[in-house]
Amino acid sequence: MMEDWNREFSELVRRGAGEPGDVTPAAGQEAVENDLPVSGADSDQAMAERRLSIAARLVRLGFIAADWARPNNPAVRVLSELLPLDAELDLCLTCHGFSASARYQFAETTGIFPNVGTFRMGPASADVSPHGAPLLTAPRRELVVCTQVALSWTVSRVRSDRRDVVTLYSAQFRDILGATVRHRRKGIVEVWVMEGPKLSFRVTPEAADALQAHVDHAAQAQ
Repeated sequence: MMEDWNREFSELVRRGAGEPGDVTPAAGQEAVENDLPVSGADSDQAMAERRLSIAARLVRLGFIAADWARPNNPAVRVLSELLPLDAELDLCLTCHGFSASARYQFAETTGIFPNVGTFRMGPASADVSPHGAPLLTAPRRELVVCTQVALSWTVSRVRSDRRDVVTLYSAQFRDILGATVRHRRKGIVEVWVMEGPKLSFRVTPEAADALQAHVDHAAQAQ
């Protein structure tokens, strides 16, 4: 099964994958609209193809290396299951911290996933302890992503059975006033929501300008 995934993934990256949710018909087949319930096997196949597409997209965005583009990759699993089917991924970053200036009812979707804990970052992007070793600074499923219509971010917690409960929150770009880099050295980007709170995201310093520019441009384009 993994060999099949690797072969299909390599072909998808080679020819340029469609956006997540896009399933290209095989040779000789036609794309059809189907409003009928799908069987379990069809549903599993659709999810496998969606994970394949999202994995290829994350590789092209530079978020994961091709070697990590696996169906059980934490980011691939979360985005495959929680993003809307028509979402087009334009940006994906690890979120090292999030806060909001006030409570607000954002759109949200929640899923439960096998626990993966945290990962050890490279010295160039991690906080460093007094002993010089990188600290464990970010859960694998804490993400901030931009699609064609929304800014989304994930918040995860570990249940008593050691499974991760991950919630994806979203703010439509039409409801966002703009964004600014609040503290470049710490990678803090602030986003203002119309008639809502100020959102603060902490990403790597190298990614702060990219997040700010993308959110600002997308919001002004609405």
